[in-house]
Amino acid sequence: MAIHQAPVFVNEGIFGIFDHGEVPVESVDWSGDLIAPMSAGAMVRTGINTGNVRVEVRTGVSQDMPGEWEDEATAGVWSPTGSLRIESVVDGPQLELPVLSGSGPGWYELKVKARGRREAPDASLLESGETYLISLRLVPGATAPMPAASSAETAPGEEARRRLLQG
Repeated sequence: MAIHQAPVFVNEGIFGIFDHGEVPVESVDWSGDLIAPMSAGAMVRTGINTGNVRVEVRTGVSQDMPGEWEDEATAGVWSPTGSLRIESVVDGPQLELPVLSGSGPGWYELKVKARGRREAPDASLLESGETYLISLRLVPGATAPMPAASSAETAPGEEARRRLLQG
């Protein structure tokens, strides 16, 4: 079992789990409180608006993640390239944390546990008391999603990140 941890900069109350830097922001499903899945990857919703949160990634362990956590959510996440990483929408990939989709392209079960999200809602803090525990598990035998019936092109990761920051 390995535990990796690093601060991640949050802007507008989110950080991402993006596949190869792509941010398909037009597909975000904001209906969940903690995880907002996209056509590839997902956003994680934080309590603070701006600042650093602590993110832990556990690899080589089962989905059972003991500890005292206030919030917990699970979602299916598609990884077309097998390169899911924790990313700040502003600063890009958090290279101190490992690639999450170590089994390559496919569907993953994303589990996020959080604590401290209610300590300073919507605040701007250099360092918050929020901690997130992230794990992914490959879902064997799951098939690729059908392409969306749209004539609009998916914007490259940097363009989508710019649009997201502009609101």
